[in-house]
Amino acid sequence: MRWLVVLDPIDGLKSRTDTSLAVINKAREKDIEVDTATIEKLYFEVQASVVATNSTGNQRPVLLRDYDLIFMRKEPPYDLNFHYATQLLSLSETLVLNNPSCLRDFNEKLIVLPFSKHMPPTLVSSDLQVIEHFMSQYDQVVIKSLDSFQGKSVQKIGKNDQGIVAAFTEDGTKPVMVQKFLKEVFAGDKRVITLGDQVLGAAMRRPKQGYHANFASSDALQTGLTDKEQAVMTEVGPWMVEQGIHFAGLDFIGEFLTEINITCPTGIVQISELDGRDLAGEIVDYFVRLAQQSSPGIN
Repeated sequence: MRWLVVLDPIDGLKSRTDTSLAVINKAREKDIEVDTATIEKLYFEVQASVVATNSTGNQRPVLLRDYDLIFMRKEPPYDLNFHYATQLLSLSETLVLNNPSCLRDFNEKLIVLPFSKHMPPTLVSSDLQVIEHFMSQYDQVVIKSLDSFQGKSVQKIGKNDQGIVAAFTEDGTKPVMVQKFLKEVFAGDKRVITLGDQVLGAAMRRPKQGYHANFASSDALQTGLTDKEQAVMTEVGPWMVEQGIHFAGLDFIGEFLTEINITCPTGIVQISELDGRDLAGEIVDYFVRLAQQSSPGIN
């Protein structure tokens, strides 16, 4: 079996905790041939292709259709280069995870809105008056850029911070997400990893200081799902698979669903260590089954 993993430059990844590297290494342990490439290496000449790097560091052109599976792991932000890369991946005859059309269609902040009944009070707008009215209902809110990730461009503000709102919205011309601030974040932001329509594992990310909760700046604590959170997953999981999302990271604060990360969710190394499991191995096995179902002749 032969895979391609599209990701950021490998020399910039943290070898001990990076999810992409954990999956690549586990796949190679299972005798899967895994090539890697950045999005700049994708191209089209008669057919969708890539200049791929193999496990020994050698580069050569390969048709995308020659792979049994392509794992798209380029980190946000979603920009035009990312958009063009998903279009090239859509031209492949190979199974791509997550589905590139889904990556185009769903912004990582907006994808959660169909499930707003499970979310904290949330507004998406660029209109300064609409935002001001929403903010007036709460002591504090969190404002988020729609293209932010890993807690970047996320700020807690109060009713008098209209200057910050103007900056985030570029004077009312750029939409943002505004949510009621949940004090429960100080106890932790729960990352839930899904594989297919099932929960693979979870970890509580408790900020070491402040309110930004991510694996880079938080303590990772062992946790499980509450009945309320599991009910949300039972609803959201099958919907994601219908869209072609087979690997995702959902975030809960105080049992409220806040985000669904589909481009490059992280946390499998930390959860594996906390739970004494091999999540990378479970992911590889699941991907192998998907690839075999997509092309039954694959060994």
